[in-house]
Amino acid sequence: MLPMSCTPNPHLIFATNFSEACHAAIPMVANWVDSLQARLTLLHVHPRGNGVQAARALDSFFAESAHYPNSERQLLSGPAATGIAEFCRQHPQAMLVMPPSVRSYLPRPLHVSLRTEVLRTAATPMLTMLPDTRAIATQATAGGHVACWITGEESHLEHVREAAALAQQRGAELHLLFVLPEVSEGLMIEALYSNRPLAEPAAIRMLDDIAARIGNGVRVRVHLGTGSARPTLARLLRDSRANVLVVDRDTTVRKQLLRHSFASALRDSPCLLVSVPSGNAAERDRLPPPNARKPLDRLAAPVASLHRQRFATKSLGAWLALDGTGNGWRSPLPA
Repeated sequence: MLPMSCTPNPHLIFATNFSEACHAAIPMVANWVDSLQARLTLLHVHPRGNGVQAARALDSFFAESAHYPNSERQLLSGPAATGIAEFCRQHPQAMLVMPPSVRSYLPRPLHVSLRTEVLRTAATPMLTMLPDTRAIATQATAGGHVACWITGEESHLEHVREAAALAQQRGAELHLLFVLPEVSEGLMIEALYSNRPLAEPAAIRMLDDIAARIGNGVRVRVHLGTGSARPTLARLLRDSRANVLVVDRDTTVRKQLLRHSFASALRDSPCLLVSVPSGNAAERDRLPPPNARKPLDRLAAPVASLHRQRFATKSLGAWLALDGTGNGWRSPLPA
């Protein structure tokens, strides 16, 4: 899947239900449309039989978007999650924008939010935020910091490609984040069932492998932290001053008993969030398990210099190069 920010005509799909959260997200959406020079679609899916009222509400929502050269409004009827996911399938190179629902502090043990339902099935990346991140809803048009959280459990690199393309498009620094677990008795049991690195040298080798695939031209910083995922990730994001965090969809949505929910590790994220589905990545773009990785052609840096943060200069030119056929992009990684 071609990263949205590298498409000739970037496309943002703003799914709205006219809530307070959707109105609060308008400045952020306008900022992204301006910085990416993107096409904008305002999408609303209404219950059957409620078309007239929904059409009026959609016409009056985000009135300023009428001045954009590539702006349209789409009104669909039926179940909201199904309608949004189907519209995204028709526009696989777009990015879906869905603000959070209004937070409820009442216990709802079996409740699944609309955003989580759409996240599970949408074929496009989703740009969203947490209720507490509305104050930083804007993103700098140039520069800034883009973070990508790598858990080590991913089987592909689609979210890294999206983060790298976004950093390149904005001239931003790319920060690769990894959280190591604390040493405990349960760590030995986890090693039997998980391929993710559990020690610093293995984590550095994995991040080196990923950074090497990015290439030259984008500044890459690697951040390692140790501890519980939720507070450690929040600290790494603050340290990196990230404006946007890009994550794999399977990391964003966690399956619990009888339902799916938004990952608790992301609930303290201070920045905007882009969740990327796996798509149909070529096998050469998939991330092999740690014991199957080939050594890099260059000498490894001393572990001491990589203890907490490593700086490297990489480029996206080769990885995101046109394939020469006019059919899209290719990865330079060997098959």
